[in-house]
Parts: sequence; C-alpha cells; structure tokens
Amino acid sequence: MRAEPYLLAGRYLLTERLGEGGAGTVWRAVDRVLDRQVAVKQVRVPAGLTPQERTAFTGRAIHEARSAGRLRDPAIVLVHDVVLDGDQPWIIMDLVTGRSLDKVIKADGPLPPHEVARIGLRVLSALETAHMHGILHHDVKPANILLDADGSAMLTDFGIAVPLYGQDGGGPAGGSLGYMAPERLNQQAAGPASDLWSLGAALYAAAEGRAPFERPMAAAVAAAVLLHAPPYPERAGRVLGDLIMAMLAKDPAERPPAASVRERLAAVAEPGRRRRRRWLAPVAVAAAVLVGAGGWYGVAALRGGPDPGRFVTAPDPCRLLSDAQAAELLDGRVRRVVPMPGTCEWKLADEPHRSRRIVVGVRAERPNGDLGGAAVAERRFAGERVARSGAQGKVLGTVTGPVHDVQGVGEKAFAQVTFRLATSSTEVGQADNVVLFRLSNLLGEVVLHHTDVPVDEAGAGRATAVDAARLVSAAIGQ
Repeated sequence: MRAEPYLLAGRYLLTERLGEGGAGTVWRAVDRVLDRQVAVKQVRVPAGLTPQERTAFTGRAIHEARSAGRLRDPAIVLVHDVVLDGDQPWIIMDLVTGRSLDKVIKADGPLPPHEVARIGLRVLSALETAHMHGILHHDVKPANILLDADGSAMLTDFGIAVPLYGQDGGGPAGGSLGYMAPERLNQQAAGPASDLWSLGAALYAAAEGRAPFERPMAAAVAAAVLLHAPPYPERAGRVLGDLIMAMLAKDPAERPPAASVRERLAAVAEPGRRRRRRWLAPVAVAAAVLVGAGGWYGVAALRGGPDPGRFVTAPDPCRLLSDAQAAELLDGRVRRVVPMPGTCEWKLADEPHRSRRIVVGVRAERPNGDLGGAAVAERRFAGERVARSGAQGKVLGTVTGPVHDVQGVGEKAFAQVTFRLATSSTEVGQADNVVLFRLSNLLGEVVLHHTDVPVDEAGAGRATAVDAARLVSAAIGQ
C-alpha cells in the first residue's frame, strides 16, 4: 500500500486512508485538476499471480470498473475514472459523506422497520439499474450501504461488480461471508437473485441489529448459509419479516422477483400512507376502474401531477420479438429463455460451440417528484449517452467504439459496439452491438452478442442489432 500523501497519475493527491477490505483500500483524495475531493479505491491484486495472470486480472478490473461507471442511479456512487499506475488499477469515485449502515447499526442498534424498508428501496433501485445493464454487484452488505444526514442510502463498491454475461465469466472476485448467496458459496452460477439474497441479509442485519447467519467461526457461517434458516426477524414486523425470509430462500427460483420486493418494501416504508390520504379514496377507486392494476398511474393522472408517460408497466420483452423474427436475425433456429425479470433472450439452438444471441430488456420509469415519467426516462437516457460516450477507447484487450445516433427506433436511440479479445488470442474475441432507445417513459435496450468474432469484424453486427431494435420499438408502439 502507498504511504500518504501520494500523487496518483499526476492528478489525484491521496490525503487519508478511509477504509480497507478484501477488495482493496479506499482513500480520500483531492482532484487537483477540478479542485474537488474524491474517493480513490486501490484495487487489491491477489498475491502470487504470474505476470500473465496479473495482466489479465488488471484488464478485467479496469473493464468492469468502466462498465460500472456507466451506471446512473441516485443510489449508486458514481465512478468517474480508472487509472492504471504500473500494473495497479485505481478507481476514482464520488466522495460520499455519512456513515455506513454497519456503523449505524453498531452505534445506534436496530432500525425501525419503515427506515429499513426505505433503505431497501434505495438499494433495490441501484441493483435494478445494474442488473438492467447486465452487471451484478456481488458484495451487497451493510458496510457498502452509505447513509447521509437525511437517511438516504447509497450503494457503493461496484469495483468488484461482474458481468452477467462474459466469455470467461471472470472479473475481480469478491464477496463477504454471511452476505454471500448460497449458490455463490457452492460455486454455482450467480444472477440477479444472488444480489437480492444479499440485500435481504443486509436488511435483516438492519432490522435485528445482527447478521442473519452470525457465528463465531467462518466455517460455521458458511455452513449456516448453506444449510440453515436464520431466526425469524421479529423486530422487522410481519410484512417486512416475511419478505426478508423469502429473500433468504436457499433456492434462487424461490426468491421473490425485484418487482415484488419493491412493492412490499414500499408498503412498509410509508406505514401511515393510507391513513394520511383517506380523502383520496374516491379518486383512487376511480383510478382503479379506469386503469386496472396500474393504480399509481391513474392516481397520478387524476391528481394533475407530473405526466406519468404512456406506459403503466413495461411490456413483456418476450412478446416484442417473435421467435421467427429472431431466427431470421440470427440466421438459424433459436431457443428463447428469460435470464432475469424484464429481459428476454434468443440464442442459436444448433451452435452450442458458438454463442450468438439477442437480448431485449425494457423498463418503465415512474414520475419522481416534479418530473414526469417521460422526463425521468429522458434524464436516464441522456446520462447513459454521456457515460457510454465517455467509455470510448481501448483498455488492454477491450475496445469500446463511439456512440452513433440511430433513426427510426423509439423517440431517441443510439448504438455502440464493444469488442473484447478472447483470452490468449490476438485475432478473435466477443462483440456486443448495443442499441439503447427511449419511447415516452420506457427505456429499451437490445444487445446482439457474438463470440469468435475476428478483430476486423467487430462492428459487423451493428445493422442486425439496429434491425432488431426497430422491430422491438415497432412492437411497443402498436
């Protein structure tokens, strides 16, 4: 570790060590170019790596940090820059004041259920944003949840975040025992449900004042995660307690999806909502008659608030592209799967040795304060365009192309190509042709993923990705 003070990359002056964990050391620093304070994470590189392994680890760390830097959500600590000092990666982030949730629990004890639920809603928003972009956090725990003065929560330490899809499935490893989902301990495939399990464990700790699988020895903690249910969180109350226990199910398939978690957390976060707004009952009933299940949508419209946008909920992505259309786009027989809620995937069924697939994801934005749903979606879309434009360039074996505007897809759309060399190859790799679009308050993303792509053909799938996006956009607009 560096002695203080240290000038990193001729720009970031490290002034104070803020904390240290398994994934690395975090420093307070001054950005001498912009004259502002930032947080700088020195990524921990595993000892004993060969030069080739160290180069590969560094490349993955930088690639995933840059991917995390594209995430835009009020509950995500922003990543601004990645610096390579020799073969040591450093991640530059927003400096967030406040205390971590684990320190709050240690100092103040268990939190009331409604506060736990509000924290859960914020962290869930951050996770949904990451999952929409194909990124898993992999280390959701109280120490990585920061609370500011008004109690608002932010999720930090996306430095060990890993992709949902990847040729080698690799990335900076990490996670904390007791907050790591059972499937990860069993070295099985992880998914969005794994992050939600970790969120459930963090909410348990916030409500009860202790970790759900607390034991004196690490081996006992691991055994408890794999084999035993935790004691019921009595302090959480019945609604929140039942939700937390459901989130901590051993089988990922038995855990509630993010939408259900959000609905139940919202019910606990505002316990007096129905009592305070009793005068709204006739309006709410009328809204239910008008729009059925989209109650929030109807109430927003009838109350004369911000325009909620065209879409009450996001459409089923599996209905936006037919199997026949996907087969024509991929030039072969396809198999359709649902990798996570809000997405649908079509992959070639007859080429197991070559991975070619189309992934469609959609998300409906709701009004937020004075902003209508379409305005929220527009802000997210604009933020994505800026972030992805900033990612253009080459880092070791990964090349990210420029952003191009696309016509005829939604109201606004852009496309970008990312190419990553295969391990131990200078000739072939995997290419992701991405199209992101906005239609009213709906955000959609279409990804055409190819492996075994020659370097000089990385962008060959861009036209196909755009064609797929046009079909998806047209299906939504019908």
